[in-house]
Amino acid sequence: MKKLLDQSLRPLVIYAFTVLVISIPVYFLIIDVIWENELDKHHYAIREKLEKRLTRLSLPDTAVDNMINVLDKVQPGFSFNPTTTPRPDSLYTIIRFDSFMHDREQFRCLTTDIRVNHKLYRVLIETNMEEVDETILAIGGVTAFFIMLLLAGFIYLNRKTALRIWQPFYDTLAGLRTFRLETGKAVPLPASDVTEFTDLNASLDTLMQGSLASYRQQKEFTENASHELQTPLAIVKSRLDMLLQSQSLDAGQMRIVEQVYQAINRVSRINKNLLLLARIEHSQFEEKEPIALDETLSAIAEQFSDRFENNALHYTENIGPFTVEANPVLTEILLTNLLVNAVRYTPEDGEIRVHLDGGVLTISNTGAGALQTENLFRRFAQASDEHAGSGLGLAIAREICDRCGWRICYDFTQGMHRFSVRF
Repeated sequence: MKKLLDQSLRPLVIYAFTVLVISIPVYFLIIDVIWENELDKHHYAIREKLEKRLTRLSLPDTAVDNMINVLDKVQPGFSFNPTTTPRPDSLYTIIRFDSFMHDREQFRCLTTDIRVNHKLYRVLIETNMEEVDETILAIGGVTAFFIMLLLAGFIYLNRKTALRIWQPFYDTLAGLRTFRLETGKAVPLPASDVTEFTDLNASLDTLMQGSLASYRQQKEFTENASHELQTPLAIVKSRLDMLLQSQSLDAGQMRIVEQVYQAINRVSRINKNLLLLARIEHSQFEEKEPIALDETLSAIAEQFSDRFENNALHYTENIGPFTVEANPVLTEILLTNLLVNAVRYTPEDGEIRVHLDGGVLTISNTGAGALQTENLFRRFAQASDEHAGSGLGLAIAREICDRCGWRICYDFTQGMHRFSVRF
């Protein structure tokens, strides 16, 4: 995940850096061209001065030749050669070995003609460009430094400004993280002088108020529906009990009544489980206390002893002492549901193992094949076609674990179903 601020800043940084990389060689080339033009102008100025000054002296040819010989020997960068045929001027750059510097150097050269005392000379004027290159590099380096400084300042100021501008958004986000439907109250959102953030906060407040109203209505409906169903279900069960005790029913009628009685019991269990889920979701089990998990497990397993015996199940436990801070009702419901699930999916003469160590509870039982993991914790979904339950037992267990911050998982290995809860 990437922050919105970084997303908006990254294209600007990439663009600025790209422009910087492109601008440095372009800048270097432009300055190099300017220096070459300036050197060419300088060479032509030297040519004009030489020609005019030597002509103005009105020296005899021998004196001019002696002066030219002296210039050739003592003045670096000049070369005079008599010629008879004029040729066009030539401007060029050359790299050659310089005997004075004892190294290969780059020179800017001008080859031109001058006339002194009506005599034509071919003149070579050259200037070492090494200092020019150093100057260009220095200017380019300084320019790059200030561009980088400008870019760094831009990034810093942009981040500081953006953080200040976006602070109300982050405050709103922090407030929304604390919003819980169970509290029944909307969280206060920070005020802002930015129109967009003000509109966002107003929309969020409306959304929270609507969610709270829907939550209250759903809560009331669930509780009322479950409570209202209790009475007619109890009446139907009592009437069915009377029918089952009646002597006037034949065998066929008795089977029908027993089927209806079993269906009513299932509906009653579903109703109780739905009411329990609603109470868990509505955070009606907030009280917590230290619970000796090993003692609670042993007590619940003792209650299942008759079912173990009736189904010919072999129950073993390896329980170490462990205490957890949780709601006792939810903890007991969780352990009971897991044991009920183990009994339901264990074949006759099968084995159930309970292991508690290091804050991890594992309940294993023998089975013919793995349960359907995609339906395992879904409400009213059957994880196996062999045993039909209400479809709410494992959903309740998952809801309890989520509410308490525990982790529940399932796997099937070596012919054993294994449910693990990490406290």
